[in-house]
Amino acid sequence: MAEKPMISTIILTNGQEGRLGYCIDNILNQDYPNKELIIVSSNSSDTLSNYAENSMIKTYIHPEFSRSEARNFALSQVSGEYIFFINPLDALMNNQVLSNICKDMEDSNSNFLAMLSLRLKDGFFHYLEKEDDVEAITDYNSWFYFFKHHEMRMLGGKLFGRELLDNLNLNVDSDQQFVNYLIHNSTNPVFDKRGRGEYVWLEEEGRRQIEFNRDETPLPDYLKDIKLSTDKRIDDVVNIAICVDDNYCQHITPMIFSIDKNTQEKVNVYLIYYKLNASSFEGIARLNEVLTNVKIKLRKVRDYQYEWLSQFKENTLPTEAYFRLLLPELVPEAKRILYLDVDMLILSDIGKLYKIDLDNNILGVVRDFPFTGNKKSWSYMLLGEDGNRYFNSGMLLMDLELMRENKVVERFTQFILETSKFYLLGDQDAFNTFFFYKVKLLEDKYNYVVENQKILENSNPETVIKHYCGYSDSKPWKIHPGISSYILPSIWLYRKYQRQANKAIFNRPKVLLIVHETEDLGKEVVTAESIDYQNYGNYEVALLPAKENSHVDAIKAYYHQINIIENEEELEQMAADADYLYFMKEASYFKDWNSLSNLVETAMEKNADYVMTSHQRFSVKDDAFYLPNESGEVVDISDRKLEDLIVEKPKLFSRNEGYLFSTEILKESDIGLDMPDMIQSSRIFNGAKRKYLHDKSVWIEIDYEN
Repeated sequence: MAEKPMISTIILTNGQEGRLGYCIDNILNQDYPNKELIIVSSNSSDTLSNYAENSMIKTYIHPEFSRSEARNFALSQVSGEYIFFINPLDALMNNQVLSNICKDMEDSNSNFLAMLSLRLKDGFFHYLEKEDDVEAITDYNSWFYFFKHHEMRMLGGKLFGRELLDNLNLNVDSDQQFVNYLIHNSTNPVFDKRGRGEYVWLEEEGRRQIEFNRDETPLPDYLKDIKLSTDKRIDDVVNIAICVDDNYCQHITPMIFSIDKNTQEKVNVYLIYYKLNASSFEGIARLNEVLTNVKIKLRKVRDYQYEWLSQFKENTLPTEAYFRLLLPELVPEAKRILYLDVDMLILSDIGKLYKIDLDNNILGVVRDFPFTGNKKSWSYMLLGEDGNRYFNSGMLLMDLELMRENKVVERFTQFILETSKFYLLGDQDAFNTFFFYKVKLLEDKYNYVVENQKILENSNPETVIKHYCGYSDSKPWKIHPGISSYILPSIWLYRKYQRQANKAIFNRPKVLLIVHETEDLGKEVVTAESIDYQNYGNYEVALLPAKENSHVDAIKAYYHQINIIENEEELEQMAADADYLYFMKEASYFKDWNSLSNLVETAMEKNADYVMTSHQRFSVKDDAFYLPNESGEVVDISDRKLEDLIVEKPKLFSRNEGYLFSTEILKESDIGLDMPDMIQSSRIFNGAKRKYLHDKSVWIEIDYEN
């Protein structure tokens, strides 16, 4: 049996460490059969004297050496084919560690291995990682290993082949520089996490993990070799790309409608998708019909492309987030393209942005101010002092020709596969690190995050693109009764575009929502907010003031579309101009942003003049939601008697709210809007001819008593 290659273990010490003897014994007791121990110390000591007769140990005392000189001297004395460093304060978990890591390195066909450490503090082991694998260190991900793992910045726990020293630059001073040199000159370097760390790092008073030195290991320029383009021509039409699935298709209308209304130039909007259902295609077609300057074009991601991108799922990143990577291939006719997230509004002509000179950069981007404005944020952790350059990936002006010529997509894809485990903010971190040196920073008006308005307590009046993202979760299709007053106007603006677009697209009947004010402003604001976030395009709101403690002026200041009813005649006139009525009382509110749309859709599909809905109940006493036992079906109740339905479903049919009914019933029956609730409710029900129960929760009742 061939003899195993010798491992030369090196300890650099001052001779005074209290654990030095334990560390030496730890190496001597390793079951690896062919080994030597080289100790370079700045001082002699009794501990070192105890091992003077051990033939396996070579000890050298050199007080004049700096640490790097001691390291280089020790390396010049080794006899082994493999070299291993251990700190005199540290230890190996058991006697098989050298054997194990030697096998791991050889199994990986590698000549460099770094070990995950196990932290020992106050007598307890602290497991820092859950992985149990040997990971490849590559040109793409090595920087991230130095950034994340303090083990990579120290000599301890490194096993490598002596041949790596052949071209060693002796001017390499720090441990981090030395390890970086080894990695970039080795074959198939690996990071060993088996056993969740067999290298024990002792954390004691005064000992700290080595800080990451960005000057010694700067973020690599992954695209430093790209060929620049001499063609400065730009497309005659503005090309915009939006990546969608069925969920996102619900929210594309306001953004595309705002592009059409505010851009004078011709625009092609490419919707990038993999699979969409029939209703999504129908919605896209309807929207396309009302646009004047914008033309929607569909580009499907092919199966092989989707499978290619799906590799990222192994790293917990969403596949759809990377559809934009396919734009050079999916839109071959475009020289450049403007990628936009779906949660945006375009507030002025976007043509000027599209024509900006990128100065041979691949991307035009805008800083992500909520991060760049805070030096304690993730952007500064990731990029150091360059954290102020961290950009939001929701708007990317992309030079597609430059990407095609330099095969950027293929390179970026491989980069993501090798680095995604290190990200905090997913694809945004990928874009920021890979393209760091090839981006042009643009004015913040081209991607103005609404969160800025809360932070800065003002808005940018020159905003071209308003982006509804940030920690406030300011999606306009969500209910926001307590959001910052600085953000609210932006949310109202988005919803206004939503209603205008839907009114232009759909020929829908007019609905009058009749709201009875409570004496509690906070509760009434929730009701008003739930109305305002409805995407239905043709409705009005009539607010009946409370008899005492009314807050109608405050509500009107928040929600301008609400009409305050002064007298009965005014209400009757509004009702006469509507096709359907809907009552809201006692601070009840709509459950979803499309509740009213779904309710009217049910009425139209069934040609119904009365539709009762199910609802959820929120108990103030229990601070909990109570869900009905609903079927989700639309049930014909035209031949049912009201008294029977009240017995069967008292929580629905014994109240005068939560149902949509045709104003024709008011015209044909003796029904007044000022009648007592039960009389009004029964007459409306009995006056209706085509009655349905939409047995699905549409609204939420606030229960203050039970």
